[in-house]
Amino acid sequence: MKRIYLIILVCWTMLSVASAQELTVKSMTVAGNDISASQYRVNDLNGKPCALVKVQLATRGAKFAGSVIGTPEFKNGVYWVYMPAGVKELEVQHNSFVPCHVTFSDYGIQSLQSLTTYVLTLLMPQGWAVPVDDGMRYLALTVSPKNSTVYVDGQLQVVDGDGSVSVYLPQGQHSYRVEAAGYAPEQQTVTLGDETLVRSVTLQSVLARVTVSCPTAGAHIYVNGQQRGTTPWSGSLAAGNYKMEARLDGYHSQQQTVTIAERSNEQITLPALVAITGNLNVNYRPVGAEVWMDGKQLGATPNVFRGVLVGNHSVEVRKAGYETLKQSVTIAEGQTAQLSGTLTASASSQSASSSSSSSVSGASVETITVNGVSFNMVRVDGGTFTMGATSEQGSDANVLEEPAHQVTLSTYSIGETEVTQALWKAVMGNKPSKFKGDNLPVEQVSWDDCQTFISKLNTATGKRFRLPTEAEWEYAARGGSKSRGYKYSGSNTIDDVAWSGFNRTHNVKTKQPNELGLYDMSGNVYEWCQDWYGSYSSGSKTNPTGPSSGSGRVFRGGSWYCTARYCRSSYRDYYEPSDRCYDLGLRLAF
Repeated sequence: MKRIYLIILVCWTMLSVASAQELTVKSMTVAGNDISASQYRVNDLNGKPCALVKVQLATRGAKFAGSVIGTPEFKNGVYWVYMPAGVKELEVQHNSFVPCHVTFSDYGIQSLQSLTTYVLTLLMPQGWAVPVDDGMRYLALTVSPKNSTVYVDGQLQVVDGDGSVSVYLPQGQHSYRVEAAGYAPEQQTVTLGDETLVRSVTLQSVLARVTVSCPTAGAHIYVNGQQRGTTPWSGSLAAGNYKMEARLDGYHSQQQTVTIAERSNEQITLPALVAITGNLNVNYRPVGAEVWMDGKQLGATPNVFRGVLVGNHSVEVRKAGYETLKQSVTIAEGQTAQLSGTLTASASSQSASSSSSSSVSGASVETITVNGVSFNMVRVDGGTFTMGATSEQGSDANVLEEPAHQVTLSTYSIGETEVTQALWKAVMGNKPSKFKGDNLPVEQVSWDDCQTFISKLNTATGKRFRLPTEAEWEYAARGGSKSRGYKYSGSNTIDDVAWSGFNRTHNVKTKQPNELGLYDMSGNVYEWCQDWYGSYSSGSKTNPTGPSSGSGRVFRGGSWYCTARYCRSSYRDYYEPSDRCYDLGLRLAF
């Protein structure tokens, strides 16, 4: 059986060879007037000059076996084949023909001589159709980033959305250049041969990492006049000159021009902002009347209050037995505004004054214990309120709080205090905070961390805790249905209710509560809310939950680090969900 298979295989091979067509040698001569071998000199592996055999064959795809130096080039129907001196034969191979073995002595050439050009002319079988070849091939590039600009031979090319480029070009040498803002350009020269040439080009970023900070809390950072965020701001910038600036309403801005180098890591600290101030002279009678500005008591009459921030302010002059005077005043830089007159006596003033300091009563509180740690949830009766930049927020309100709009909420419960480190440890088993203490609010927790904490707390208690929505948070901070219209949560005097302007957190429940019995909704630590951040609209809302998506989650409430204007009930800002900070924690709701 094996003998039969062998006979069949031999017969099939013979038939295949018989059916293949042969190349024939027409001639091989010395091209005496052709100086290509010396003009385009190529050395062999020993550094000696080669001979050049120009093989005339009117089809592409030929390959050459023997002592061939380098890869032969096909130029206008002629293959340039470099061979060392002394070589006596060459084999021409092509997929469509049987190999053609050429012995040079058959044509009167005993061996090749260096720096000499020869012409070998081959004929294809009669009737053989030469495939049409226009000599064009594709150069295909895939670039990253995908929005790069691509030039081929100096001509701008169209880049597809996936970063691919294909150009139909004549065979031979071509150049391409890929460039993109913030990246080092790449330029290459390539040779386009018989096949499509595919290249992948990935540009290297040359952007610098830049952090700009300012000691003044809440200062807005501008780069070349464009606002980038609040201090400290970090981002990527291309190399060049930039004007870094810190601005804050009521303060002189600080700026610095810097030169950013490629791929550098720059830390830029701008000087602290200097307040722009004027003076307020209040000479209302009777003597000893209290003077309040923007919800904070300045002192008593008569007095000149110096170093008041410029801008519009709300001033009240109060004294028991007299009608409270309310007046707006504009403070100009270096100027002294004047307020004078006499308060009007009123029998109702005393009772109104005493009622403003009445204690919280009637709150519905639920105590919950988990792993030995107890905490209180306070019911907030539903109602309708005006959210955002309301009048008592004064000139401290900013555009992020506008427009003020009506919101209606259903009844819910919210934490009496911020989540403490003791409660966090009872649920999570760790204390991530910078400032350690069981009764200190937990901080250094991201929005994502809070979701993990709440999920574990719900499993342990069977409850459905969550973060409050931004609207629920503000309604509770304003005192809900018991609101007295304070600027801060529970008072117009920041120090009564908030730890602010300090150098660390403080134990919860050590300041006065607000009208609902809630503590530290101004100051101590900022508090994450459930909502994605988005701009307000003027229309009324019912149980709003914020935008359906975004890049940052809302936080509220001011912190130990902030000045009073950032502890107001309407103040809002946002961080990315993965951000952590040592003045940012949370308060529960359900």
